Formats: sequence, C-alpha cells, structure tokens
Amino acid sequence: MMFLTMLAGSLVTKTGSAMGCGNDWPLCNGKWVPEYTLESLIEYSHRLITGVAGLVVILFSIVAWRRFRGNAEVRALAMIGLFFIILESLLGASAVIWPQSSAVLALHFGFSLLAFSGVLLLTLFVLQRERRDQYVRQPVSRRFRNLVWGVAIYAYGVVYLGAYVRHTGSSMGCNEWPLCRGGELIPELTGQVAIHFIHRLAATCLFLLLLVVLVYAFRYYRQERRDVYVASLLAFILVALQVISGGFVVWFELHLYATMLHSAIITCLFGILCYLCLQSLKQPQAVQQERKAPEPEFARQVAPLTKI
Repeated sequence: MMFLTMLAGSLVTKTGSAMGCGNDWPLCNGKWVPEYTLESLIEYSHRLITGVAGLVVILFSIVAWRRFRGNAEVRALAMIGLFFIILESLLGASAVIWPQSSAVLALHFGFSLLAFSGVLLLTLFVLQRERRDQYVRQPVSRRFRNLVWGVAIYAYGVVYLGAYVRHTGSSMGCNEWPLCRGGELIPELTGQVAIHFIHRLAATCLFLLLLVVLVYAFRYYRQERRDVYVASLLAFILVALQVISGGFVVWFELHLYATMLHSAIITCLFGILCYLCLQSLKQPQAVQQERKAPEPEFARQVAPLTKI
C-alpha cells in the first residue's frame, strides 16, 4: 500500500495533476465524487490510495506494537511510519490549499520516502524475526556503520535534489545523456541547466559511494553478515538501475513510463539503504537476548489462533 502511495504521488506530479481537484481538500472541486476529467481522477485516486494506506499503516502499527510489546525497535519504527504518513498527508493538503514554492513541494516526496521506509522496516522485522540470529553473527565496525549512515543521509539529499529538479521543470535542463547539451561534458551552469547538472553529479557520487559500501561489505561481511552484504549488493544494483533510468528519462523526453520507473527505483533504493542502516546497529548479544525473552501475554493468546 505504501509503495502504491509513492507511485500514485509520482503519477500526480508527472502528469501535472496536482491541481486536478482545485484548491479544495478533502473535497474535489467542492464535491465528494470528482468530475470525470483525467486530472481530477488522478489527483482524487492519489488521495483515496493515501487515505486507505494511512488506515492500513495505523492498524498494522497497532497490531505490531501489541504483538511485540516492549520491543524498542518496533515502537520506533511504528512511530516513524505513523508520524511521516500523517506529516505527508498534511503537507499534501496544505500544498493544495496554499500555493507553495518548489523547494517546499520537493519535501513532499522526501517525507513520503521516510513513511514508506518506516513501514518497510517494520514489515521486515516481522518477517525476519525468527531468523535474525542467523543473520547477526557479528557486529559491524564503527567505520562501516558511519559510512552506511553517511551514505544514506547523502542519498536523501540526492532524492530531495531530484524532486527539486522535477518541481522546477528542470528535468530537460540537460537534453542529452550522459553528456549535457551540445556534447558538453561540463555545461554553463545557469538556470535549469545548473540544477539538472548538479543533480547528475550528486547521483554519480552516490553511485561511487555505494560501490565503496559494496566492496567493504564483500571483503568483511560476505559470510558472517549476509544481511549486510546482500543489502549492499541490492543497493548497488538499484543505484546502477537508477542512473540508467535517469538516462531513459532524458532519451525518451520525460515519457511517463520512464519517469515512473525512475521514481519506483529510488523508492526501493532508499528503503534498502534504511534497512542497511538499521542492520548496522544490530549486536549479536542483543538479538540473542531478545530471542530468549518470554513472549508477552498478547502473543501467547494469539499463538493458538495463528496455528488454526
């Protein structure tokens, strides 16, 4: 549901449907059922998907909180998912009611990413809880942990810059790829060209940083920390695909499929980076102690029902 919310939001931006419901919220042009125009249907569908996703996330967070009562990781992830999906919804509503600058609008995608990542990490916790002691056999070094967190923070900045490119209409500031304009490697940095070119440079640096992360994980954690190694490998594959999809956006001149693919890949990439950050904090002793801890009363009551 959260991934669909991300795609629906990107579709609104790519098709220019942000004002498909006018300045009304939660109504659409003063009606609960919108008019049958393409922009109205796209914008209203986005609102509907976001609303349903919000209810699903709230229910999932409450159940996970009760099921793993006392687990600090679950509490933190549930609060992150809830907080950012509410913040994203409020920011989206304010963007409809009060016109905002491109710099503020670019925050919308970033907050959506954080909400998606919080829900993704909580989901992975539930799915991997019985096997975590198999993954976390040794702690990672402080150097690697700092590297991973630094790259994740930097990636968030790259994502924001990409959203800013889109909201300022600079997606074709460089109308060639991998060169910029007229076969220039380094163009004259003015206006939309500068915004687009800086984003390309930032994405290239992210590619190189994730290559360093992969090499480090391959050398030191390929056997004892498969979770870290596999996440590093997936992150590098996704950033490579992201760079290529950026070329598709330029080659196909902002074709909808190319731009949607670009947004989908960066969503998956940032989710993997957040997972890598979380796993870099795990300690074998803490995981084993948590596994040995008695289940809460709620869990013991639910266990027989799940078997049935």
